[in-house]
Amino acid sequence: MLSSRLPTVSIRGLPFLDLDPKQLNEVLQEQLRLCSQTLIFTPNAKIGADAQADARLHALLCQADLLLPDGAGILLASKRHSGQALKHRLPGIEAGELVLRIAATHGYAVYFLGGKPEIAASAAAHWQAQLPTLIVAGTHHGYFATEQEKNRVVQEIRQSGAEIVLVCLGFPAQEEWIAQHRLLLPSVRLFMGLGGSFDVWAGKLRRAPRLFRAAHMEWLWRMLCEPRRFLQLPAMLRYVFGAKTGKNN
Repeated sequence: MLSSRLPTVSIRGLPFLDLDPKQLNEVLQEQLRLCSQTLIFTPNAKIGADAQADARLHALLCQADLLLPDGAGILLASKRHSGQALKHRLPGIEAGELVLRIAATHGYAVYFLGGKPEIAASAAAHWQAQLPTLIVAGTHHGYFATEQEKNRVVQEIRQSGAEIVLVCLGFPAQEEWIAQHRLLLPSVRLFMGLGGSFDVWAGKLRRAPRLFRAAHMEWLWRMLCEPRRFLQLPAMLRYVFGAKTGKNN
């Protein structure tokens, strides 16, 4: 596994990458040059809590070559549970932007999969406007009505020449999709699960202002924008501050 060759911090049994954005950039460029298929997942504290409670989800996250610490909760958990604090937060949306800039610079074709109808296409159009050299291999929404439609999307990606596939289906659907289809798409060099990033890029959801991000309070902004997320808070707090129990801790 790629992460075994890179600095990581184990938090409740999950090896999170401990690199700054510049170092991550170098790793991503090297992996893409090597044509080595790379899986990147970006857990936050809620996802960590779900994985702690469900061995199947824990095993699913462990299939990633790189686990990026998406939120401040992961950093806090590293201080409490690993004995070695992570130095950097690597938000999935920023890592996704980094991947797109690398793709535009080096000519890697990108496929956008996920979100409601038109969201993936709008996100791709946004980045083509920002990065005129970006090659968009294709787009498709994340609502599959039948197994036939699922299979058709996989075939479309295969025929598109995509070398990078960004998947926004939410956890754990996006990670499951990647794990299930990676071997069917051997020409794809990098898969990445990015949650709600397409909604932000498409202009349907506003990302937290810089002040919130600098204070590591982006999680609070998300809750204020989507109050239903407050229901996740108890599980997140248990994950970050709770006692170590069970084999995944």
